[in-house]
Amino acid sequence: MNHPLKIVHCANFSYPYNGKVFYATDRKVSYGLMAQGHFVYDFSYRDTAKAQRFLGFKRNSLDKMNLDLIETCKNIEPDLLLLAKSEFIYPSTLITIKKLLPTIKIAKWFVDFLNKEGEQFFQQFQYIDYFFQTSAAELPSLSQRFPHLRCAYMPNITDPAIDSLIINNNKEYDIIYIARDHKEDVRYKFALALNNFCNEHNLTIKIYASLGNPPIFWHLYYQEISKAKIAINFNREDFLEGENKQKFMGSSDRMNHFMGIGTCTFSPKIHGLDTLYQDGVDVVYFDGVDDCFRKIQTYLKNDAYKQIAISGNAKAYAVSNAKKVTQFMIESIFEKSYSQMYEWQHLTYKVGNTL
Repeated sequence: MNHPLKIVHCANFSYPYNGKVFYATDRKVSYGLMAQGHFVYDFSYRDTAKAQRFLGFKRNSLDKMNLDLIETCKNIEPDLLLLAKSEFIYPSTLITIKKLLPTIKIAKWFVDFLNKEGEQFFQQFQYIDYFFQTSAAELPSLSQRFPHLRCAYMPNITDPAIDSLIINNNKEYDIIYIARDHKEDVRYKFALALNNFCNEHNLTIKIYASLGNPPIFWHLYYQEISKAKIAINFNREDFLEGENKQKFMGSSDRMNHFMGIGTCTFSPKIHGLDTLYQDGVDVVYFDGVDDCFRKIQTYLKNDAYKQIAISGNAKAYAVSNAKKVTQFMIESIFEKSYSQMYEWQHLTYKVGNTL
């Protein structure tokens, strides 16, 4: 943009957690927007609602929070209202804001899969102008469902100011695995197989949030990742055998945390993601459990993981830093010519077709 914007960013900033998840996407988005020179007012919708709660009446607190968002927009007169999941923001609130500020743009970003959301979630989409998602598979059909809406892929953000490189030459673990699981979850089965494999081959492994192990947060999260030679990203939608071909560009942001810290990152094959991160150069993609375990042995044996860690870190900082990703968002929302080449800019849709 040629001039600074005023932006209200409605997201879950988790203030009561005291920085426990400082690396969450909401803060990265605000940071990237401010790095461009824009004014950003963070509106923590969940915390605002909780502060309004009286005698446990949730509905009343949500009503008040929505009125607070309207009042915030009246006071600031932003050029853009940017929503994260914002599931408690009423469609009527967006209607009111648009009536009060006819030139305002309303956009939304999302880091999960849409098939988990109920019909109520999609009511907002009638009143937003642009939607960004860290998975591209559902964007064509969503843009068909809402013909006025433009949809675009956005990569998970890796930024050196947040996902700071930690050079750790004294590796304590061969493998680190971090993923919440439930015993019926495919990630539980993967973690169990991975743990057995490491034990059988005398590899040191550290597991968090799985197989009964506690999760990890704060700066300790990044420190533990830095102690491993290889970090494995495995998601609920991935398969134990073969590639989930229904996934397109979609991965957990843990993958970007791993790369940002400078640890060699393993991930199941994800269709399209090699346009951002090249297999065997920036990351190591695997096609099922057996392929993963075979590649672990290979990359540990010849120390190839070291160069992949270096290359992956540099590529993630270059491709998906906060300023670059949010600049793409702003230029897309306000229909400006792209100021640079974005590796994912072809994944923009309207009425089911790429733009």
